[in-house]
Amino acid sequence: MNNRASLRQQAIKNAKDGLWETAIETNQAMLEIDPKDTGAYNRIGVAYLQLGKPRLATQQFKQALELDKNNKIAKKQLERIKNKQSVTPAFVSQHFIEEPGKTKTVELTRLAGKSTLNKVIVGKNCELAIKNRYISVMIDDTYVGALPEDLSFRLTKLINSGNTYSCAIRSCCSKTCEVYLREETRSKANAHTHSFPPSKIALNSLNDSDADFDDELSLEENIPVEIVETDTDTERHIDELSTSDVVGN
Repeated sequence: MNNRASLRQQAIKNAKDGLWETAIETNQAMLEIDPKDTGAYNRIGVAYLQLGKPRLATQQFKQALELDKNNKIAKKQLERIKNKQSVTPAFVSQHFIEEPGKTKTVELTRLAGKSTLNKVIVGKNCELAIKNRYISVMIDDTYVGALPEDLSFRLTKLINSGNTYSCAIRSCCSKTCEVYLREETRSKANAHTHSFPPSKIALNSLNDSDADFDDELSLEENIPVEIVETDTDTERHIDELSTSDVVGN
């Protein structure tokens, strides 16, 4: 692996680990090798956003656009800065370790709207609220979306028989929002029952060798955006949920 490729891999790992100062230094080293590396400018910009320095971040994104006027990552980040939208951190890899049968990444359905999704932070812990046909995903009593109906049915039975689960936001993009579910405890009644049968699990590893963890994922796809429908079960409205309905952290 050449020095530039090695630095790029290290820069992405810095972002995954939340080491923003180090990420800036690593990407600056890349620019010394190639002053026209738009990816490095974008990564430095994101690091400055994480450090609460939007003015410095703006300079980096504008530099990327000077080199590539169609750079979509720089355009989207500048738009977020202009609209004063919240900054979404990159993944912290150890939060999303896959364990067959005990964890699952799930795409939410019946999602909340723009005003809610724009405030969602990747890595944020969620609560699971059992409804009649769905399990709603909540953040600080705010509805985000729902688990698919078949999974909701399965987990509702497991929760009611003693299992507990944690839930965290894994990614949000223009069309989807995903959560990471983990079985925290398994009751005696469910001792021989997998929460998520291994044959059905998509093992989307976030380890250091994951070739798909590129700039599009670390810089763009974690940005929450507009999705419109909320849970419309007639039996109980989301506003009627009590704290006793919430399980997991």
